[in-house]
Amino acid sequence: MDRKHKADLKTNSQTMVKAESDTLEDRVRDFLLDTDPIRFKDPLAETLGVFKRENAVLEYTFLDVVKLAGHACPTTAAAYLCCQKALLELYLDEIPIRGEIAITVYGEPDEGVYGVISQIFTLLTGAASATGFRGLGPKFKRKDLLKFSPEKIDPAAQCFKFQRLDNKKTVVVKLYPDKIPFPAERSKRLQTLMPKVIWEAAKKDERMEFQDLWMEKVRDMLVEKKDIDRWLKIEKTGA
Repeated sequence: MDRKHKADLKTNSQTMVKAESDTLEDRVRDFLLDTDPIRFKDPLAETLGVFKRENAVLEYTFLDVVKLAGHACPTTAAAYLCCQKALLELYLDEIPIRGEIAITVYGEPDEGVYGVISQIFTLLTGAASATGFRGLGPKFKRKDLLKFSPEKIDPAAQCFKFQRLDNKKTVVVKLYPDKIPFPAERSKRLQTLMPKVIWEAAKKDERMEFQDLWMEKVRDMLVEKKDIDRWLKIEKTGA
């Protein structure tokens, strides 16, 4: 084996070791690790022996949403926050029970971003559409806990109803995407850069600028929660 081949093998080996030693903190933007988690108890997982001890708690973070969707954007951030806010209102100081929450999405699955949002709701709460888990006997059914309705209860908002199955306590979350704040000049710059990035015509510095601006808006929503009471509203409707 010649020296060059040996050197190449050594370089490749060092690269693999470095990649394996990288932590999550090394790979993602810092603020993605700062988002508040959503904690659940999951009786189905407990019944089937997932946990080492009883009453264990699962934590879902926005990074789980990123893994599901394959990206972070204002829509995925909004879906996470909608779910988080609804569960806080429904359960107060209690830990939510995954699989015991029904959701109505006031929109069609192929309309706008309702399909993406619904997938995130399913990931977090377990509430699934017609393709969901049918249950074990009379328990743990998740199929049809998430439904779509063509009704527009607020034409200016994207609306979602969350209901606890145990006590029927219900809230409606109203999301107003047009009210999410972002400086006009930054928004305009994003619109200018996006086609160049999509069509691979952007220079390296333009691509980095686009990514920074894009993630700035996501950070403003998730971490800073800028003016969140203007664009994300919770209404109690029952029990």
